[in-house]
Amino acid sequence: MLSIQQILKVPRTIGFKIAAGYSFLFACSFVGLTIFAYLFLENTLARQDRQMIRDEVESLQGHYNSGGWAAFNQTVMDNDRFRKNNPFFTRVIHGPEKEEKIFFPQYWKEFDLAALKELPGQTTGKWINLPNQGQTYTLEIFTASQPNGSLFQVGISTEERLSDLQRYEQSFLVISIPLILLAVGGGAFLSRRTLMPMRNMISTVGFIEAGKMDARVPETHTGDELDELGRLFNRMIEKINQLIQGMKGSLDSVAHDLRTPMTRFRNIAEAALQKDHTAPVYREALQECVDESDRILRMLHMLMDISEAEAGTMRLRLQPVNLVPLAEGIVDMYGYVAEEKGIQIKTDFPGEALLEADADRICQVLANLLDNAVKFTEPGGEVGVSIKNLPNRVQIEVIDSGIGIPPEEIQKIWDRLYRGGGATQKGLGLGLSVVNAVVHAHLGDVQVSSVPGSGSIFTVQLPVH
Repeated sequence: MLSIQQILKVPRTIGFKIAAGYSFLFACSFVGLTIFAYLFLENTLARQDRQMIRDEVESLQGHYNSGGWAAFNQTVMDNDRFRKNNPFFTRVIHGPEKEEKIFFPQYWKEFDLAALKELPGQTTGKWINLPNQGQTYTLEIFTASQPNGSLFQVGISTEERLSDLQRYEQSFLVISIPLILLAVGGGAFLSRRTLMPMRNMISTVGFIEAGKMDARVPETHTGDELDELGRLFNRMIEKINQLIQGMKGSLDSVAHDLRTPMTRFRNIAEAALQKDHTAPVYREALQECVDESDRILRMLHMLMDISEAEAGTMRLRLQPVNLVPLAEGIVDMYGYVAEEKGIQIKTDFPGEALLEADADRICQVLANLLDNAVKFTEPGGEVGVSIKNLPNRVQIEVIDSGIGIPPEEIQKIWDRLYRGGGATQKGLGLGLSVVNAVVHAHLGDVQVSSVPGSGSIFTVQLPVH
């Protein structure tokens, strides 16, 4: 049972407007077509009546010319036998005295035939409409002349024609009511069927608002725009759900990773307070606190970089860059670390590799890839860095002979704060996430291939422009 408020809201709903619009359009179309059909029928019947009168005039003239008045009179008598329902009116004016003869005057008592005598004489070839006493229909008359100066008039009553039109009007009234009801019902059905995806969407939003994040819009498989909208809505909800789950996971990971440096902060401060109150003790404690704060800031900056890149808002200072000097600087920087581990870094660089890029961000990518390669390569291993100029692109490869990546972890290594199951080195778990984010911000691509125990190959391709 609908409440009064719900009933008052019905006229404002899209479904009601569509149903009302469809019904109104159908009703207007039906009325317009009916009026057109009525006018066409009226005109057709009028032309048929006039054509019958002209045919009768030609017939009477032909018989008069071939047989005189006797043949004329006989033709009128014969026509009366065949047209009892709608006879022809026939009036003759002949002779020097202009004698008048009206055939079968009993048929025409409803008409003031005396008015015909008062009409102007020049009526030959013209139409005359003589109304009946009730002014409901007319006697339509055509005047013709004979070579001897005689006149005769032939007409027909419009009563039968008007009766046909009146039956048409009655049929229209009888048919219009069920058709209008059908239009209203059809409009309501079509609007309900058309807006069903919208109602499903509203219902789904209600479920999601209530906390049921697995609710989805049922697909109708109609292939129309609303069905496509439902599919896009489901994809959007799925993406939002993934982002929410990712945010939860990231927040959990961030909370976990922040707990360690914050605990160290507290432990360093407590230890300093418990020791002798000397400047060296406090200086050492403060230095350790600065190191931990740098670690936290580095983590937060990297998370912000990743978030900006994924949102498409990472600010890039694009400028012409020669990639070779940048790569050489990064290799030199990590050369000392690699040398301490007994790892050899081999390079294969062309004379130059020009592209439009943010130099600082590209250095960040190179540093992270090289840092991982050195970190996960055993002492005595080898790391290779190469740059190639490809058509419209520049390719960077970082190859290591390290521990490799298990196949089930290949796709996970790009996730924020993810650390592989075999990782034994300290790290934030953000390096490869930053690489992926920066490369895609440059409209590039990064891929990895790896064999566990044999090493990994990271391939970065960046567009020249």
